[in-house]
Amino acid sequence: MMELTFNKRKSLRRPRLMIPGPVDVSEAVIAAMANQVVPHYGSEWTALYKETTTALQSIFQTTGDVFLLVGSGSTGLEAAINSLFTPGEKVLITMNGFFGDRIAQFSRAHGLTVVEAVADWGKPVDLLTVERLLDRDRQISGIIAVHHETSTGVLNPVREMGSLARKYGIPLVVDAVSSLGGEELKMDEWGVDICVTASNKCLESVPGVSPVAVSANAWKVMQSKQTAAPGWYLNLRLWKQYLEEWGSWHPAPVTMATNTVIALNAAMEELVREGPANRIKRYREIAFYFREGIQELGFELFVSGQDASSCISAVRRLPQMEVPAFLSFLSEEKAIQIAGGLGKTSDAIFRVGHMGKAGSSLYVDLFLRALKEYCQSKL
Repeated sequence: MMELTFNKRKSLRRPRLMIPGPVDVSEAVIAAMANQVVPHYGSEWTALYKETTTALQSIFQTTGDVFLLVGSGSTGLEAAINSLFTPGEKVLITMNGFFGDRIAQFSRAHGLTVVEAVADWGKPVDLLTVERLLDRDRQISGIIAVHHETSTGVLNPVREMGSLARKYGIPLVVDAVSSLGGEELKMDEWGVDICVTASNKCLESVPGVSPVAVSANAWKVMQSKQTAAPGWYLNLRLWKQYLEEWGSWHPAPVTMATNTVIALNAAMEELVREGPANRIKRYREIAFYFREGIQELGFELFVSGQDASSCISAVRRLPQMEVPAFLSFLSEEKAIQIAGGLGKTSDAIFRVGHMGKAGSSLYVDLFLRALKEYCQSKL
C-alpha cells in the first residue's frame, strides 16, 4: 500500500472571498459548526430544525413548508422540477444567462419540453415575451424563473411573472439561490409556488444546504398529477410525508448534515437580528459604494440601474486588460478572490460579490486599492 500524507488542507489558501458564493461568514457561524457531530433525530434536534425552518419561512415570506435538502442550490432546483412537473410536460424558462441555461438542462434531463423566454445576457427577460409565449401555447404547465442571474448580476421581474402565472393558472418556480436574503422577495404575496435558495450566498452561512419553500398551491398541483415524481431523494412529496408522519422526532427522510444546519441556524439568528430589510439595505449601499468607486477608475458596469442586483457587480474589462491575469494578481498578491465571466461573457467581464463579509466597505476598499494598483503597474 502506498504511503499517504495528509497535508493539503494545511496548505489551502484562504483569500478574502468576493466571489458570487460561497461567501466569507462570521466567526459565530464557524464556531457554531465547529462542534462534535450530533444525531439528525430526537427531540433536541427536531426543535433546532424547526427553529431554523421557521426562521426561513419569515425570510421567504411564506406560510408554506420549508425543507432543508442536503446539497447545493442545484439540489433544490432539481427537486422542484422533478416534483412539480412530469415527463412530457412543457415548461417556460427564463433564459438570459448561464443559470437559466442550466435550469433548461435540468428540465430536459427530467423529460420536459422547454419553451425558452430569451433575453440578451445582462438584460432582464421581457414580460411581454413571456406573456406572448403563454398566450400562444396553452399547453405550458409552469414557469421556472431565475430571480438573480448570477452570471451577469441582472434581476428578472419575478413578481410580475407571479401575476402572469396566476392569470394563466400555472405554477411558478423561482431560483432564488443567490438572492434570498439580499434582494426583496415575497413568496406568498408574489404568487411563487416553489422557491429555492442556498445556504452559502445571502443567508451568509457555509455551503451544503438548499432550503426549499413549497406553497399550498404547489402541493395541489403535485397531487393532481396522475404520476408521482420519479426517484426518491428529489421527491418533495416524500419530504412532506416524513414531516407529517415523523416530524416529531425525525423531520427529514435522510441523514442531515447536522453541523451544516447548526451553522445555518446561527446565520439565521444573525439575519433576524440584523433584520432582513436592513441586510437588503446594506447590500444595496455597498453595491452603490463599489460601483461609484469602479466607475471613478474608468470601468463600465455590465448591468446598471434598477435591473442590477445588489448581491454582485459585473464589470466590463478595460480593452487592454486580460481577466485571467487580473484574477491571478488579486489571488496571488492580494489574497482576494473574485470571479470572471461565464459562458458568453467569460473574456469580457469580471464579477465581484457583495455578500457575506464582502458586504462591507473594508472589503470594497481593499479591492479598489488593489484594482488601482493593477491598472497602474500592469496596464
